[in-house]
Amino acid sequence: MIPAPHAMPPPAPGAARARLRAATRELHESVDGMFARGLDSRCSYGRYVLGMHRFAADYEIAVRALPRHSAWLADDLSRLALAPLSARATQRPAALAATCLGWEYVMAGSSMGARRMLRDACGLGYQDGTGATFLARHAVCDDWNAMRQRLDALDADDAPRMAQAEAGACAAFALVLDCFGRSFERIPQGRTGSPT
Repeated sequence: MIPAPHAMPPPAPGAARARLRAATRELHESVDGMFARGLDSRCSYGRYVLGMHRFAADYEIAVRALPRHSAWLADDLSRLALAPLSARATQRPAALAATCLGWEYVMAGSSMGARRMLRDACGLGYQDGTGATFLARHAVCDDWNAMRQRLDALDADDAPRMAQAEAGACAAFALVLDCFGRSFERIPQGRTGSPT
């Protein structure tokens, strides 16, 4: 069937995802740069778990989610004998659905990196239930595939909704960066335990 001359073609699959990727590129690269050598030591692994737990706790408030990721990470913190980071400020739920989608894009996307990081954690002696519960479970979840479907259904030409999603994703990445910065302060190089 030939579309009417005035009909607009549907947005290309992945267009919204590409917009979010472009909007968050610098923040994402900064986060990745904090673990440029992966989780290559118990020190770096402790920093990762500590910062990720703080982010997950705030993330779940932002998107009104049950404590799934933060519960897995709390188990890991306990196994590593690390006290959690306190909240820097009161996290509030995101007011708009598209903003929540941006936050969820960041957490769902981290499941892809979790697959590589799980190999690093296993190399350090951590497994599901023994310090790497979050990575083991996050790496096999279907969150990213579900997120891709949701993004493919989002009209990338809907400027207000895309702006909200981009703002949510940027806020989430900025929080990740802050949480990891704090975890590096808490665990200086070569130290994996809680501060005394």
